[in-house]
Amino acid sequence: MSKTKVTKEFIQETAALVSRLHDTIIEQSGGTKGVRDEGGLYHSVYKIVLYQEEYSEDPASVGALVYEEFARKHHFNDGNKRTAHAVAKLILFLINYHLKIEYKNAVSFIIEIAKYQSAVSTSEIKEWIKNNLIPTTEKNVESYLKEIVIDITRHEN
Repeated sequence: MSKTKVTKEFIQETAALVSRLHDTIIEQSGGTKGVRDEGGLYHSVYKIVLYQEEYSEDPASVGALVYEEFARKHHFNDGNKRTAHAVAKLILFLINYHLKIEYKNAVSFIIEIAKYQSAVSTSEIKEWIKNNLIPTTEKNVESYLKEIVIDITRHEN
């Protein structure tokens, strides 16, 4: 597999995109906007981008890393779990998978992931994702996108 160089600008743009997604979630479902740990956000984005490039054939691992980086590390003032779920759904969609579980049905597990000194392991997160993951098909792309957008904009605190 040919690796591309990840530029500083790409990481900055991706972090800004995640931040805008977070702001949209907060606007739709309430809470406090804003990044609490900008350096941590950039580091998590960088880590996920590199990991996704290397492990795109293992989507559950990619998704698990997203939940660990965003739900556990609390880069935002509020909405970290909601943002983690939205980012996981989007990244998995970009590598041709649909995380079919809606946030309202995932929230109790994501809360367990996010707890201080969480007992939820990476392998448990991967298994949970595998149980809720389906490959996307070209004919259903529009419906998957609608589901993602609806789920992102319907998050509850």
